[in-house]
Amino acid sequence: MAWSAVNKSLRRGVLSTLGLICRVFTIALLIGVLFFLLPVALPYLEGATSHRYIQQALAIDRSVQAFVKQHVPTVVAGKDVGRWMIVVVLFLLGGTFSRLHQRFRDRSEYLRFKMSYDEMKTRTHLGDNAAVFSPIKQKLDKMNVTRKKDREELLKLFAETKKKLNRMGRDLAPLAIDVVDSTGIKEGEERAVVEYDFHQYKRFVEGIFVTNRCIKSTWTPDGVMSCFPSVDTAVKAAREVIIALEAFNRHVKTMRRDFAVRCGINAGFVYFDESVPLEEVSDRVIDIAGHMQKHAAPNTACIAKPAIEPLRNREGFQAAGREVDGYEVYEWKPN
Repeated sequence: MAWSAVNKSLRRGVLSTLGLICRVFTIALLIGVLFFLLPVALPYLEGATSHRYIQQALAIDRSVQAFVKQHVPTVVAGKDVGRWMIVVVLFLLGGTFSRLHQRFRDRSEYLRFKMSYDEMKTRTHLGDNAAVFSPIKQKLDKMNVTRKKDREELLKLFAETKKKLNRMGRDLAPLAIDVVDSTGIKEGEERAVVEYDFHQYKRFVEGIFVTNRCIKSTWTPDGVMSCFPSVDTAVKAAREVIIALEAFNRHVKTMRRDFAVRCGINAGFVYFDESVPLEEVSDRVIDIAGHMQKHAAPNTACIAKPAIEPLRNREGFQAAGREVDGYEVYEWKPN
């Protein structure tokens, strides 16, 4: 993403430079048109030829016309049209450079909108498939330049999208749970038994999630990432899973080895799009919860220090004496 942004920035810089060069040429050529039309107007300007700079301009005019006559036939039907040939060529060249300037400008503006779109995705950690970005993406996909009407439409779409994002942004508490040594506890067990136990484990965890108002969750084969409306509900869910796991192992599971879990919790501001699966949301707040889980001991819950500060009930949490992703870790385990 970073290299793509640099590449777009460089391309836009090149296009802007080319557009500026074309603009300069356009102005210079139009000045040239006026310069070669000046002698036509001089007879109507009394005393104009007495000025030195006018005399110098006329000398240049004569030199250019003499040069043109040497290389191009300028007499048509007995009349010398060399001056008008020069004016027409300069005018046509000016129009060409003007169109090139507009083309470079339109392409540069398109890249500007693409960069703004990519920046918005990066800032919100939402991908192309997020419904909130769909109108902008569809508009940009249909063009490779932007003209005045397109720019007005895109500016309106960006403003509308920003309002939607402001409504989507919210404080969330992700909770990551993973089964400890999930491969090991399956060894020597019948496939049907393994499938049954893990299905029951998933139902057990999801039941606790529902009770604690889980907003969204996504499962890997033996782990789950979930999001809760507050750090209190996430911590409560983690505690309930760990505490109730003892009864689950005693009365529900049929494999020889018991289930044990690691839990990781974090909290922070996340742009949350209901239309995007949780596994496709890449956000540091969520990533840290996953890293906390990986560093947790069996049947414990780890949480980053900034996330524990707003927690109402901190009972059982102790400083773990280690850091994860630069954050001091607090750990909870049942009595």
